[in-house]
Amino acid sequence: MPAAVPSTTNLHLLSRNPIFTAAKTVWGYEIQATSSLAAGLPQDPEQANVGAAVIAGDFIGLNTILARNKKILLSYTRDQLQKQIPYAFPAQSSAILVNPDFQSDPDLLPALRQMAADGHTIALEWDAGTAPSAAIMDLAAVICLSAPDMAADFAKTLKAAKTVIVRNVTSRKELEHLQSLGICLFQGRFFKTAEIIPGKKLSSHQNSRLQILRVIEAESPDLDHLARTIQADVTLSYRLLTYLNSPTFGFMRKIDSIRQAITLLGWTNVRNWLRAVLLADITQGEEQTELLHLSLWRGKFLEQTVASHDYWDFKPDEMFLLGMFSLLDAILGISMADALAFLPLNDAQKKALRGESTTEYMPLMTLMLAFEDQDEDNLGRILQDLNLGQETMRRIHRESGAWASALLEVSQGA
Repeated sequence: MPAAVPSTTNLHLLSRNPIFTAAKTVWGYEIQATSSLAAGLPQDPEQANVGAAVIAGDFIGLNTILARNKKILLSYTRDQLQKQIPYAFPAQSSAILVNPDFQSDPDLLPALRQMAADGHTIALEWDAGTAPSAAIMDLAAVICLSAPDMAADFAKTLKAAKTVIVRNVTSRKELEHLQSLGICLFQGRFFKTAEIIPGKKLSSHQNSRLQILRVIEAESPDLDHLARTIQADVTLSYRLLTYLNSPTFGFMRKIDSIRQAITLLGWTNVRNWLRAVLLADITQGEEQTELLHLSLWRGKFLEQTVASHDYWDFKPDEMFLLGMFSLLDAILGISMADALAFLPLNDAQKKALRGESTTEYMPLMTLMLAFEDQDEDNLGRILQDLNLGQETMRRIHRESGAWASALLEVSQGA
């Protein structure tokens, strides 16, 4: 399905990290720069800042975040804070992350005090070696800790009623420990791990969506049969036809059948839309929605990686499936072994999804995870081992994230 084309600036801002509550809802998103934020761009200190670039550009996914009334946690330069640049965002969505270097600056107090009074959330990046001034500490509603091991000391030394975000939470066990310390907001890869619910059965609705997903992923699809299958699902066909007849496409005549839609748009475009919609229908909750976004990102990244390097014998579409299904256990709350029963994958792909290191797909899966975790040390080594250009792969990763965000906006808006 045609998606919005992100601007060059926008592609440098594709580190959108969800912040979860203990109830598994999304409190907000921290928009962080990738390591190549300023690569190839003029070294303008004002534009090299994340907050300025998000405001100046058309960051894909930003409108969705604002529409859902989620917080946007952004850092700003001292000059931008003094000029009250955060007013570019609605106050209820604005969370202003104050760097430790600015936390004792009396010149910032008037601007911060005014923004806090108008409903903006003031957050402090915590540095144990830097004590914020009492006045700025009083304004702060949120404290951000960079790692879980900082939480115990923080809980002992600060008893004020502050909301605390802990980053880099790696497991649900670690999350539970942080909860016992009174922490209520969490960021990290913990949510990618399946939380298996013993005896859980998939709903009839989830089963029906998985069955359609199996049909559309057949190696040589019978398009007439697929059209009839989709048309038989009233809600699915209604959503697709409503979207196709919207001004977005501007077709001269009304599209009134799924078969006609496939003919006009092509099966690849229709299937991309269906993939997003079917997986979205399977998800139950905001945590699963974030997993869906990441699944589509992974799929596009693996697809484009092999498509742009012809010395691999992998098929781009099969790699898309591998990435897209890599978090299905976490989305469904069942083991990957049980989830694999629904998937039209070969034995090697199933081994990769089970995490078996002997599969030929594992080097690319490891590369994918290194990008997600922003593990620069391992990332450089893996790219060198695979003889992949660093800038090319960073561009593919950013563009894949933009594609996933745009596709979800399209599918959810239909």
